Amino acid sequence: MAQKPSPGTTRRIFEAASSAISSLLPDSWNFEVADCNDAGGTVRVIAPDGLAGRLSIRVFERFRPRDFTALPTPDEPMVVVAPWLSPRTRELLEAGGLNYIDQTGNMYMHIDRPGLVVRTDGALRDPSPPPRRRPNLRGPRAWALMRTLVEVETPYGVTDLSRLLGMDPGYVSRLLTTLSEELLITRKPRGPVESVAWEALLRQIALDYSLYKSNETSSWIAGAGPEQFLRDLAAGDKTGWAITGSFAADRLVSVAPPTVAVVYTDDPEGLADIARLRQVRIGGNVRLARPYDSIVFERTWKRGTAVYASIPQIALDCLTGPGRMPAEGEALLAWMRAHLSNWRASPLWSGAVTA
Repeated sequence: MAQKPSPGTTRRIFEAASSAISSLLPDSWNFEVADCNDAGGTVRVIAPDGLAGRLSIRVFERFRPRDFTALPTPDEPMVVVAPWLSPRTRELLEAGGLNYIDQTGNMYMHIDRPGLVVRTDGALRDPSPPPRRRPNLRGPRAWALMRTLVEVETPYGVTDLSRLLGMDPGYVSRLLTTLSEELLITRKPRGPVESVAWEALLRQIALDYSLYKSNETSSWIAGAGPEQFLRDLAAGDKTGWAITGSFAADRLVSVAPPTVAVVYTDDPEGLADIARLRQVRIGGNVRLARPYDSIVFERTWKRGTAVYASIPQIALDCLTGPGRMPAEGEALLAWMRAHLSNWRASPLWSGAVTA
C-alpha cells in the first residue's frame, strides 16, 4: 500500500503543494486553503468570473504504480502528492483522470470547472531512492527481456522466457515481479504473463537505454551516400546485420528524409571494409553499431533483400537517438498502435515478421 507520512510531514508537503499550485495560477485567479487533515486537505481555485473549483489533495510518503489501483474514486477533483512520482505512476494517474504534484517539479492539473490546465516537468529519477530490494530495470539483460515482452504475444511463463533468453529463472522471476508491481505487465502470483503494456514498457526501457551510448557505435562515410550503401549492403553476401534508426523507420512512417544510416553488426570493421567506408571521428553518414545484446537480431523483417531490426527495436532506437529521431520514434509508435498484428510475434516465436 502507498506509504502515508507523519502528520507533521503531511502538513509540510501539503503546504508545499498548495504553494506550487498558487504560484502557477494566472494573476487574475485567487487561491485559498479550505481545510487541512491527516490525509492532506482541500483547496479552492477561483477564476476571475467568480467560478470556483475544489481540489482534494492526498499526500503520500511514497506512491508507486501499484498504489494507483487502491485509490478510492474521488467525489471531487483529486491531486496525488508525493516527494517523487515515477514516469509510469504519472502516466497511470493522468490516464485515470487524476492530478498530481511531486516535490521535484512534476505537476499535472486538469480541472474542468473552472477550466484550468497546468503541466510542468521535474525529475525523471527518484532523488532519494529507497534501498534496492528488487532487480534493476537497467542494463542489457533487463532490456532484452523487456523487449521480448513487448514483441511476443502472451501467455508465457518464467521457464519459457528463461529458456528462450538463456537467463537464470530466478532473475527472470524477480524482474517479472518488479514489472508487475509497476503495472507494466499483468500476471497472477507465480503465474504466466497474461498481458503487457507494450508502449509503457518501451518507454521504460528508453529511460536508461540510448542508441549511441548503449551500443558500441562508430562513424563512417559512404562515398556514394547512405542510401546507396544500404542498397549495396542488401545486394551483397555479408550476413549478420540489421538496419535500424531513421532509414528503417522511414520504411513505415515518413517524418523527414533520413540522412544517417544506422546498421547493427557484430563485425563493424569487416562490414566497413566490404562496403569501402571511411571512418571519421565526428559526423559521417553511416553509423555502425555493435549491439548491446544479440536480441537486436531477433524478429527482424525484410523489404526485398534488406534486413531490418524488429519494429520495437527501431522505435526504441529512434526515441533515444539525436536530432529529429525522437519525433520519428513517436510517429512509429503511432503506427504500431494502429498495426499491432503487423509486428507482434506469435507466442515465443522468433522468426521474421512482415511489416
